[in-house]
Amino acid sequence: MARFYSAIFLAIMSFLTSTCYSQTNSIWTEADRKYLIENLERTKLEIIKQTKNLTPEQWAFKEDSTKWTIGQVLEHLGLYERIFAQEADIMLSSKPEPYLDSLSLPDTTYINWMNDPSPHKAEWNAEPLGFMKGNDNLTFYLFGRNHIINFIKNTTYDLKSHYTYRWGDEKRRSIHALMVVHFGHTDRHLKQIKRTKSHPKFPK
Repeated sequence: MARFYSAIFLAIMSFLTSTCYSQTNSIWTEADRKYLIENLERTKLEIIKQTKNLTPEQWAFKEDSTKWTIGQVLEHLGLYERIFAQEADIMLSSKPEPYLDSLSLPDTTYINWMNDPSPHKAEWNAEPLGFMKGNDNLTFYLFGRNHIINFIKNTTYDLKSHYTYRWGDEKRRSIHALMVVHFGHTDRHLKQIKRTKSHPKFPK
């Protein structure tokens, strides 16, 4: 009997995702789109404000050997622009799973995570190498960020019905939530940039 009900459940889920689902009943709203665009633009503009007049010496300044330069921070952020864009693109090629929205964490969970002052360890593919010089780091970051903003502005996909995979208890994360993490991650590193600039030995 259990197998019978399992088969019925799977059939219903398949029907919901492949037959009934359409963009006309999208879970992801225009208010959600506006929220992502505003925060992605806000953090982009703040990055520009904090770095646009830096000298080569300021770009390359390290508080100590364990810390990143501002250039490396921008390289790290630029790498994540590409990592998250590729991750979203891969998951958008899969069938929508709108029923997972009921299991999704609220946006505030991801924002609070990014606001946690405890150290985070960068994944190997997002570790900056520091080979770029000065303003090239900003150019590298902006190329990726503008791509993601344009995608959010113009997409017709339901970003709360397509999910990425995650380790740990969460297991799945919507593309919308991925982008909340994205701007929250930028806010986190903006604090790092400001701390570096306020260091007593920061070049004048």
